[in-house]
Amino acid sequence: MKSVSRMVAAAALAAVVVPVHAVAAHDSPDQALEASRVAAMRDATLAFVATLDDAGRAAVMAGLDNNAARTGWSNLPAVMAPRPGLAVAKMDAGQRKALHAMLAAAFSSQGYLKTTTIMWHEDVLHQITAAALAAMPDSEPRKAQGQAILSSYDTELFYVSVFGDPKGDDWGWMVTGHHYAANFTVSDGRIAFTPLFLGASPQIVPEGRYTGWRILQHEADRALALMAALKPDQAKQALVADAVDGEVFAGKGAQDRAGKPRGIPASALDPVQRRLLDALIDEYLGDASDEAAARQRAAIAADGADTLHFAWWGPTGDPAARFMFRVEGPSIIIDYVRERSPGGGFNHVHSIARDPANDYGAKWLEQHYTEAHQQ
Repeated sequence: MKSVSRMVAAAALAAVVVPVHAVAAHDSPDQALEASRVAAMRDATLAFVATLDDAGRAAVMAGLDNNAARTGWSNLPAVMAPRPGLAVAKMDAGQRKALHAMLAAAFSSQGYLKTTTIMWHEDVLHQITAAALAAMPDSEPRKAQGQAILSSYDTELFYVSVFGDPKGDDWGWMVTGHHYAANFTVSDGRIAFTPLFLGASPQIVPEGRYTGWRILQHEADRALALMAALKPDQAKQALVADAVDGEVFAGKGAQDRAGKPRGIPASALDPVQRRLLDALIDEYLGDASDEAAARQRAAIAADGADTLHFAWWGPTGDPAARFMFRVEGPSIIIDYVRERSPGGGFNHVHSIARDPANDYGAKWLEQHYTEAHQQ
């Protein structure tokens, strides 16, 4: 156990101080830094796996060609959508520490904070929902429905899977729970981090000791700022419809939602507007490590400004209304939508970043992963 503890401690250190390992003389700084990040991710993942017993490893480990496991994420509560992998609830303290070291090694500080806040937020949702249910009369039909799902609002109901052998060239991991799914893939020294689903309900905590706390606010603020900066003719081009189309969002089972890009192309934006669009994209890419974000950013730039579009559905000036925006190009889809809240209004958000060309690292792995439709 002492050796496992040392591995966990080393992985935790690697997540904070990423060593620049020896690299070939011809490697660029970007390649050297990505190689160091991959090494840190590998060390942290192996340290996590080393904390598991045989049953834990059987639950966590799966092949890269296991389509059901690799695409087995969901944003629904666990009672509605069972997950593959091992639940945090079944982990001891050492395993949880190793898991968080694995997360920290792959994410930026921003991405790690969003991840852990969404996990923590499940307990806030549980408290709010429990209080609302307690105030309902037993004859209220929604009470029984709410009580059936209440136990799924739990910070420990997040599930971990590791795919392939982290000692090899091609491997990955997934963590998924209510309003959350992270998929990281390493292939021949390259890092992919899509699909990445983030969500929250309530988006802004309306009551209790955490009143005013808000999740995924900057994503909306950056998009609203860009929409406000558009000239009337540009805004008309960006606006797809006055109401949100619930079939548009590129969530679980919706890989084919990408199509002919809608909205205004980046090439039609002035320099200030383009900076605002870049800031919106960076808000999403910045959830991953600097190295993974730089690779994705380079792919988007290589596609060209004519291929990158910004689109909007719904009201354009009300942050609390139901609206949706999309950034779409050959190497990126970003969707953000405000959904209806149980108590009324739209204090509930879903957000996702995808790479139509390389979700799950599929292009690099020469694999095809088909997601089942989410009910």
